[in-house]
Amino acid sequence: MTTPDEMPVTGFTATQAHELVAAGRGVLVDTRDARLFDNAHAAGALSLPLATLEAAQGRPPAGALPLDRTLILYCA
Repeated sequence: MTTPDEMPVTGFTATQAHELVAAGRGVLVDTRDARLFDNAHAAGALSLPLATLEAAQGRPPAGALPLDRTLILYCA
């Protein structure tokens, strides 16, 4: 299993992201603060605020993200 430190960073088009999520191979991760996430977010997205990642030196909390899928981080 790949750890967060070993995950490659790449870019996705909106179409590619949609295809990954629709195929069950990707998950959307909203990096905005909880207030904005609670107000509106993409269907099925997980919330992981950037401030949380920064406070943990870039490491997501254990169990916060499914490591068996491609993580698609966004802020809108």
